[in-house]
Amino acid sequence: MLREDRAVLDSRRVVVTGLGLASPLGCDVEEFWTNVTTGAVATALVTRFATDGYPTRLAAEVAAPGLSDPDPDVPRSVRYVRHSARAALRQAGLGQGAVARERAGIVVGTVMGTRPHLEELRRQGRPLTRGGPWDTPGLLADDPARTFGLRGPRQAVAAGCAAGNTALALAADEIRAGRADVMVAGGVDELSEAVFQLFTTLRALTPDRVRPFDRDRRGMLPSEGAGVLVLESLEHARRRGAQVLAELAGWAVAADAHHMTAPHPKSAGLLHCMAESLRGAGLRPDEIDHVSAHGTGTPANDALEAAAVAEFFTPYGARPALSSLKGMLGHAQGGASALEAIACVLAVGRGRVPGNPTLEHPDDACAPLDVVRGPSRDLPVRAALSNAFGFGGNTSAVVLTRYGG
Repeated sequence: MLREDRAVLDSRRVVVTGLGLASPLGCDVEEFWTNVTTGAVATALVTRFATDGYPTRLAAEVAAPGLSDPDPDVPRSVRYVRHSARAALRQAGLGQGAVARERAGIVVGTVMGTRPHLEELRRQGRPLTRGGPWDTPGLLADDPARTFGLRGPRQAVAAGCAAGNTALALAADEIRAGRADVMVAGGVDELSEAVFQLFTTLRALTPDRVRPFDRDRRGMLPSEGAGVLVLESLEHARRRGAQVLAELAGWAVAADAHHMTAPHPKSAGLLHCMAESLRGAGLRPDEIDHVSAHGTGTPANDALEAAAVAEFFTPYGARPALSSLKGMLGHAQGGASALEAIACVLAVGRGRVPGNPTLEHPDDACAPLDVVRGPSRDLPVRAALSNAFGFGGNTSAVVLTRYGG
């Protein structure tokens, strides 16, 4: 192969060089990884607002004094993204002058944007100014862009609970198309009383624990947090001698085009995304070692996802290790699949996959699947697939693989 041909191919490969997060199980990557592989459960009594009249008093909150800001008007979601992006850029070694800032951009996915901050102001009886500085979700990308001098492609993505993966996919597209060398990408949401109200109306909240793929599962619990990954073209990462943590080998985004809140009964969008993401990665289903499931713990979601995963993998004789972080973290909405992608990067790099510590009685419908029992499993992971879907029929999937040079 000619040298220039190799350079072209390397400029189209997308790798991960930095990770940062703010989560109910830690705001440092090492603390987070320890907790999600030892079965820690973050859901606890809500402190942000009164839960009288709701079917549960539980959620998962980020508790990190280090994320406080001297300005009380800065929304938590903005603080979460700033903290996560700063940590990810630091790990990637992308300080001042390390990259042409016109070639570095950002994509942030979210469900609620900064609306929970406005809810908080209303609870405090403080005036709400229309057109004020924190009333648009676009600022979740704009604020870190200004903070870190990212002058390249920039956007906020409202793709329901598939927003984190969708942001990764859009950021990777910018790199592959040659419009950027580096992209900061991920998702964020903060805990919202409106989300409590929504899922109460849908009768989707559990009174106690989230139990993905358990026959006794009763629903989900809201959560919050942010996950940010630094993506680069392989060519750019090699040129500056960066440590590559994993390769984002494939990604796909689709829509069920079926119903506002109910998933497609045959999981059309999810099946499409799994197939397209593996096609982009050049992998067969039997080459996937781990599936990070959307796994909300609701009766409808888990049954459909389990059926789709079985339909996709079983014909190839494949039984990848399957788990969902939501039994430990709750559902962080726009931040959920970004945090799950970080867990996949760590699983690929460290040969261990998170388990399902709240699983007690596996649903018989999951029998064809290798659902991980207990807190974790040591397992060589060459490739991990992370699924996410949400309201509006949004579906997405990303494939993260071990970097082989």
